[in-house]
Amino acid sequence: MANEKWNLNTTSALTAEAGSPVGLVNPPRTAEQHVTDRPADYGEQVVPPKPLWYLDKDANPHSRGVTEPYKVLLFWRSNIGDMAADLDDSYYMGVRGLQGIGVAGHLVTVNGTGEIYQPGSESSATITQYWDNTDPENSVLTEIEPETEYTFTVAAHNQAGEYGPASDPLTLTTPAVGYEFQHVTLPPRPPNDIDYAAPLPVITSAGGGGIQLRWTKIANVTKYEIFDNTSQDTTEAMDLTRIGLNESDVKLGEVNQPGAGTTVVTFTTPNYTVPRHRFSLKVRAVRTDTNGTAVSEFSTPLRGTIPASNNAPGKPGAPTFTTAPTSNGLVEITIAPPAIGTVNGPPEWYALYDGTRKVATVNAPLGTAPHVQLQYAAGQTYSFTTVAGNSAGISPASNTLAGTIPSS
Repeated sequence: MANEKWNLNTTSALTAEAGSPVGLVNPPRTAEQHVTDRPADYGEQVVPPKPLWYLDKDANPHSRGVTEPYKVLLFWRSNIGDMAADLDDSYYMGVRGLQGIGVAGHLVTVNGTGEIYQPGSESSATITQYWDNTDPENSVLTEIEPETEYTFTVAAHNQAGEYGPASDPLTLTTPAVGYEFQHVTLPPRPPNDIDYAAPLPVITSAGGGGIQLRWTKIANVTKYEIFDNTSQDTTEAMDLTRIGLNESDVKLGEVNQPGAGTTVVTFTTPNYTVPRHRFSLKVRAVRTDTNGTAVSEFSTPLRGTIPASNNAPGKPGAPTFTTAPTSNGLVEITIAPPAIGTVNGPPEWYALYDGTRKVATVNAPLGTAPHVQLQYAAGQTYSFTTVAGNSAGISPASNTLAGTIPSS
């Protein structure tokens, strides 16, 4: 028995003597045989099976995602077949290392006509907006809205672009907007694509002209407020009594949220009447509902300058003075604007002289009478004249106002 060999699997003695050859019952197959044995569709892309939504603890289909007023998170199982529910972890039930094999992308449909594409094998999606293809020639990017029912399906495709069957429909309803969510978590976002809807107005008459604005509609807001900064100082301080506003910010107006099917908001400012006047326009979105009012931050300011009156028919006519009353050395001067006609264009500015010395420059709305205040010493004499100017030239000098400051 010293030379006896043992089968380690059966603990029985081998039938062959030591050193004698043993024939193989199943010899290895050759490479040629393996190639011959391949099925007809060997190497072709496999179309992914129907994706399956995650199940809850009662094995009912459910996204097991997060549903928020403006967002839906979806989770599904892709290309792993049907699996039993995992009662210990319903959130990630069924994933056993085979997720997404052979999957190159997913198409999520929303309410039958909307869709959002997700490349890769990732088997979850955060839906905040989708393309509504109700009109195939004019797809509309649509936001998820609160208190709205949505029905989703998802289908997977392989590297060849072949889609498998879509999942069963999954219907969810987004919740209402709570006060904390509206005011703290997600206030409206500002419209940051403000632009001109038409060329800037050229001021050629006393009526002036407005600036036409446009921006993309923001979902889930009630209206928009439009402001201009009337100060020419770009370093102006904030207004501590009005949060988010500077001291010279003036509200020009507001426009209500346009209806469904409209994606662009437009607004025309009140008329500007001073050529070369600088402006700084900004917009904020406002949402009002049963929870109160939430306000967005301001958009990036749209800064510019009202153009000069380049199409004026000519330089202004000569302005004239009215009276120049004085009190305690304070001289108050009123300038009567020249008439605007086919020969003389509108003035953009006035320059006031005392003798040959320029003492003031005034920009004033067309058709209005500019006012100038100057402080003089008692007994000092003055001799005022003024001229008006525009892009076409400078007017003749006005009449002269001369006098002496009273001693008391």
